Amino acid sequence: MRRPPAPVAFVARTHGVVGLVIMVSVAVLHTATRNLPVFEFGPRTYAISLGLAGLYLGTAALVWWGVPGGRFLSRLCGLLYLARPSFGSLLWETMNEPEYAAHFRR
Repeated sequence: MRRPPAPVAFVARTHGVVGLVIMVSVAVLHTATRNLPVFEFGPRTYAISLGLAGLYLGTAALVWWGVPGGRFLSRLCGLLYLARPSFGSLLWETMNEPEYAAHFRR
């Protein structure tokens, strides 16, 4: 498959990195706290965390391939980034670009 336009690649990579960071964080916290009786995480904690990681990784793939539902999920996942205005605004403006929108209209 050919490479998507630069704005699309930027958004997809951002979602992919966030998904990977969530997965690595879960693995590190599990490794660090599994033998500590004070900290105990139940199965629901892992399900929610890994579900979020899957959401971000899935959104990255959908955006990269230009699947129409990926545009909505990208906006939904982008809400997390708005907590950091200097970064979130850049990503949000990138999702408003005509080149980004055209990628989903094939």
